[in-house]
Amino acid sequence: MPRERTVSRKLSVPTYDDLGQNEKLKPIFPGGVEPTRENWEKVRKDLRAQWDKVLGRPSFGNFDKAAEIVGTFEQPDYSGTIFRQPVAPDIRQLLVLMVPRKTPHSPRPGAVVPFYHPDLMCGYDLEKGEPRTERPLVQFGRHLVRQGYVVVCTEAFPYNTVPDPKSEKGFAWWQAGADKVLADNSNWTGMGRLIWDTSRAVDLLLEQPDIDRDRILAIGHSLGGKMAFYTGCLDERIKAIISSDFGIGWDFTNWDAPWYLGEQIHKPDFPVAHHQLLALHAPRSFLVIAGQADRPASWQYIQAAQEIYALYGKKDAAGCFDHGTGHQPTEESIQLAYQWLAEQFDLPDQPWTL
Repeated sequence: MPRERTVSRKLSVPTYDDLGQNEKLKPIFPGGVEPTRENWEKVRKDLRAQWDKVLGRPSFGNFDKAAEIVGTFEQPDYSGTIFRQPVAPDIRQLLVLMVPRKTPHSPRPGAVVPFYHPDLMCGYDLEKGEPRTERPLVQFGRHLVRQGYVVVCTEAFPYNTVPDPKSEKGFAWWQAGADKVLADNSNWTGMGRLIWDTSRAVDLLLEQPDIDRDRILAIGHSLGGKMAFYTGCLDERIKAIISSDFGIGWDFTNWDAPWYLGEQIHKPDFPVAHHQLLALHAPRSFLVIAGQADRPASWQYIQAAQEIYALYGKKDAAGCFDHGTGHQPTEESIQLAYQWLAEQFDLPDQPWTL
């Protein structure tokens, strides 16, 4: 029997009445269109085309995508394999595959965990060859492999695209990386590149044996939350998203940076917003852990998208937990997120500790 979704129901409604300043979100269904499953399929097609146009596409064609193993390491809970995976004809990203020693499920659920570098998310310093102890609450890869997930932790494009500019200016490496990507791909965006790379990590995950394709998660914090959100909404192989404080509103964070979407989001005729992107993910599962960049107003985006979730009878598959203590997640928020995930994937709770 499917498990009771107690946490999911709790997290699918706000705990406060004041949802902040009106975000003035456009209705997902155009005026006069009845909100039905049949009509949604037509609207969905148009929304997907709009998002594909906003994000653009790369200029390169086909290339050899075979990943190369460049190292291995062992930890008490898992075996680690380090890959260099081609993401363009002349660029390879660094990935860490984590395979659990104990597999309570067969086939095994899987997770992709994007971030700046894979080290922090897997809780292992690749250069020193030893565990990392700082910021244990965002070591999502380590948390999940201990719960029986096969995990791939990724890096973000500036670090494999251009050399470190050695500048004291903030975000200099990101600026240099974005400049290179946009110069080489005139009809692409930095966000498009981040999605592309994360989807290539999904490719590697799904190449592993005994993977449950119906239980694939994208999870990330901050930048990683942005990458998980976009990739999960647009790559239908991903069945659930957990995004920690990524900033769902355009003015909640720096979405106008060239390594994301650029100045186009400020144009009066910019056609889309993130409730529409989340609607494309329906009825697959989504949870935001809010704290600072995400806030009470984030609920406006979730509730707008829940109109589409409701068409599938899955309104409790989209939710939020707002710990309200700042950018870093709390232990309570992570515990609830993993309980929510177990309910969404209809899996028993697995022991989880820092």
